[in-house]
Amino acid sequence: MADYTLRAANSVLAVDLGEVPVTRVSQVAVGWLRAAFEQSRVIAMLTAAEVGHAAAPNRRAFWELIIRMLWLGGMPQSDRARAVDTILDHDRANEAKTDQYMRENGLPSNIDVAEMGAFFLDVSEDKLIREEAKLLTKAVKSSKGTNLWMVYRLWREESTWTHATGFLAGRYAPTNDDDTMGSGKPPYIDLDLEAHRLAAMVLVATTGDILQAEGTARELAAAPMVAYLEAN
Repeated sequence: MADYTLRAANSVLAVDLGEVPVTRVSQVAVGWLRAAFEQSRVIAMLTAAEVGHAAAPNRRAFWELIIRMLWLGGMPQSDRARAVDTILDHDRANEAKTDQYMRENGLPSNIDVAEMGAFFLDVSEDKLIREEAKLLTKAVKSSKGTNLWMVYRLWREESTWTHATGFLAGRYAPTNDDDTMGSGKPPYIDLDLEAHRLAAMVLVATTGDILQAEGTARELAAAPMVAYLEAN
């Protein structure tokens, strides 16, 4: 499965999407798709090298990208542009705060706040969309199906082994019965990458639907899905 996952990721990343009509929604969809399969490629390589336990940060990013794409694809097409702009507005605000923090603490900052504020964003007035754009849990709760909750469960699991938690320390430095220091590694659920495979299939399908709704020709919108399936 690691070999297949790597082959599939490379196939999707090789798809030429240069003729996709540029909207902010299509740009975000293609960007998230590529980011997810870059993570997929890294996960496959680490799994094949038998260090899959160290890929928790990559799996966490992969699951989060899946959640975001399903969230975007699951809302009415008429809401997507404002939802994307709301995410960008939240990102812009965070970057401005980072710039302010660095300058207040005497640190150099190369963040161009003026440039970020120069382009117009049509931010959603819908309170729920604004919350969902900022908080991943809110985005999951907005889903009517169970798919996002299943992915969210995996995201939560990987978060435990991504941050500097006590659980992470305990797994890498367990205590032996005689109170001496042992060694170990954190567990991970998706050992055979089966959940990863299913999520990747949903990802390419959802991306295709979003792109087609944004005016992309059907054949081009389906190209990532075709590339993924043909990699088998």
